[in-house]
Amino acid sequence: MKKIFKHPLFLGGLVMVGGNMVVNVVNYAYHLIMGRVLGPVNYGVLASIFSILYLISVIPSSTSVSIVKFISSAKDGSEAYSIYSSLARFVFILAGIVSLVFMIFSPAVAKFLHIDNFLMVTMVSFVLFLSLITLVNQATSQGLLKFSGLVIPNLVSAVVKLGLGIVLIILGWSVFGAIFAVVVGAAISYLYSRWFIKKVLTGKNNKSFDLKPFFKYSIPVLVQAFAFTSIFTTDLILVKHFLPDFEAGIYAALSTLGKIIFFAVTPIVGTMFPIVAGRRAKGEPYEKVFLLSFVITFIISILVVIFYWLFPNIAIGVLYGKAYLSASTELVWMGIFILFYTLSNILVNFSLSLGKIKIVWFPLLVAILQILVLWHWHESMLQVIQISLVLTAILFFACSIYLGYNRLQSNYTKK
Repeated sequence: MKKIFKHPLFLGGLVMVGGNMVVNVVNYAYHLIMGRVLGPVNYGVLASIFSILYLISVIPSSTSVSIVKFISSAKDGSEAYSIYSSLARFVFILAGIVSLVFMIFSPAVAKFLHIDNFLMVTMVSFVLFLSLITLVNQATSQGLLKFSGLVIPNLVSAVVKLGLGIVLIILGWSVFGAIFAVVVGAAISYLYSRWFIKKVLTGKNNKSFDLKPFFKYSIPVLVQAFAFTSIFTTDLILVKHFLPDFEAGIYAALSTLGKIIFFAVTPIVGTMFPIVAGRRAKGEPYEKVFLLSFVITFIISILVVIFYWLFPNIAIGVLYGKAYLSASTELVWMGIFILFYTLSNILVNFSLSLGKIKIVWFPLLVAILQILVLWHWHESMLQVIQISLVLTAILFFACSIYLGYNRLQSNYTKK
């Protein structure tokens, strides 16, 4: 038992799971509190801006997987430093360019979302820049098995965002104050990550790291991450554009409640991925790991959906308040939409863990279809949810057929 408790895997897993759980709780508390103190209309504005942030976060979240892989594969500290410095320079330039472009187009984005003060959208560009340069430090820390360098910056950002956001709203800054708090949290998070990486990354190497293998590995991961993020954020953005402000705020609350299903099972997918990949590389059986992960994911998801079906007023009233109770009839539909979304996500990640990357085009196609269909049909919140539900159901069955076909083909090849 002493060996188990002292093992880096156990300690690292404890930091990762415990730390991420705390971060998720703080982030959810942030949305629930903001929904209450801002009210449906202003919360709709805040949620639409966060939808943009979710889409932007695709780049850090997907690229970090590749950074972890290359840093953890480094032969020594000098090679790790070479990889880190090359990626840090590249990401700094990329972050500056992307942030500047977004800043230029922020007035147009604000107009599309019917947000009067375009500076609230402009501040997203600062969050984007800070998130991208922080990601290199966080992913490098993870690759070096220094997990606190990954978790603590996220926790710092979440706590500052919540605490400072509440203070600024009380002072009368409203949505602008909430967004400004996000910028401050991102800045403090970066400063900590920079200090931490200087402490743990030793060695120097003037040799440049070839980025071509990094890009080749990153592109499929980026495609699937962008597609899945788009599917559960684009609907909210389009609702903010097409429907009245009050309905947009109600929809934002529904969307947040639906995401409880996805984020509740995210650790299962994160645990399944490396186990399946490792067993397949060693020629060991991995099917039971996937089946167990899928069954647990389905059970948790369906239980939440059943609760939303039986007790919608309790779910909405307790978490968001009476102002949002008009969404009670749509809540179960949102739950079913995220159910199919979550099951599709675990199928795609299972396929990627096996090295089968062609499956990423399925979610990308569905994400494009969702934008096109919702652009033409968006008469009510229920219609928007049901369209997304049908598309994610199609995605789930398409991914199931793809994996089944590959399994049959693999068995035939073995024979």
